[in-house]
Amino acid sequence: MTDGHKRHLMATLLAIEEASRQIEQVAREGRSPSGNHRLTPLDPASWAVFADALQHMYADLQACIKQLLPQELAEQEHREGLSVTLYWLSVLLLHLDEEIVEDLDPKKTIPKFGPLEPAEREALEAVVARLHEAVERMRRQIERLRHPSEQE
Repeated sequence: MTDGHKRHLMATLLAIEEASRQIEQVAREGRSPSGNHRLTPLDPASWAVFADALQHMYADLQACIKQLLPQELAEQEHREGLSVTLYWLSVLLLHLDEEIVEDLDPKKTIPKFGPLEPAEREALEAVVARLHEAVERMRRQIERLRHPSEQE
């Protein structure tokens, strides 16, 4: 099997995993892939048909790869250490704080969208402050996980 075939098989397994996650969000959780609106989730029995089929698809391809590419599958299933998880959490929190929460601040929204009533501005400023604090709590938890010996 060529390297191209190997990479394609492994990428397909990951793509099925990601598509399954998105299908579950739509069908079971009622979350639009675009994130712009809520959907009506399927009833549990209907979702079970999807869940079963998706699990079988993944397991079938995984079994094929295990037969054809056992080394590559073992390498893919290897988990990185906690430090890599904490790195990605830090990156995502930075994005959440600076690109999403900060963009809700009236100092940024008023120039874009126009004036707010004083009560609206106060409510938005208060929620932005609470959201920043929630991000900060998560950052502190990351630091505790990075340096557990300093917590004693």
